[in-house]
Amino acid sequence: MKPIPGTMSDHIELSTPRLILRHWRQEDAPVLYSLAGDPEIGNMAGWKPHDSIEESRSIIDTVFSDPGVFAIVSRISNTPIGCIGLNRDPKILRKGPRDAEVGYWIGRRYWGQGFASEALEVVLAYGFSTGVTKVWGQCMEDNVRSLNLMRRYGFTVDHRGVFENPYLGEVVTVVLCLSRKQWTSKRS
Repeated sequence: MKPIPGTMSDHIELSTPRLILRHWRQEDAPVLYSLAGDPEIGNMAGWKPHDSIEESRSIIDTVFSDPGVFAIVSRISNTPIGCIGLNRDPKILRKGPRDAEVGYWIGRRYWGQGFASEALEVVLAYGFSTGVTKVWGQCMEDNVRSLNLMRRYGFTVDHRGVFENPYLGEVVTVVLCLSRKQWTSKRS
């Protein structure tokens, strides 16, 4: 698990023994569609499943163009299996100037193999090693896998709320936070 030096504005890659975290490419659109077209993925992540390869291409050009968004790529297949992002731009959850937000999802056929955990660990290590002081995350209350994963890495619940989601309607969301101090103490 060795981050390659850079800043969030650089196009960096992060790696683990089984994964490469790299930026999305247009040629990834068919694979992205095959993963993100799954309603269960979209529903758990809070977004509408992709309707076409063209929509996936558009997402790569817009949402996934942020330098902190990475395709989670299997070293064995050299193919994306999910997505993770560490965003330092001001968003809903960020409270301080050195805070960041993390979000991730894994294609359903790759669940239960530890890929989200491996990707989250390397992204957190990278963020905290480059000046982030707190990382915020959120998930729907019934997304037990994601909630348990964040808790396993030391995230604590900040609050719960009912939010209006444009695709799903009202959802109960859990907002969690992990400080660099908490991260460091769990590693000591």
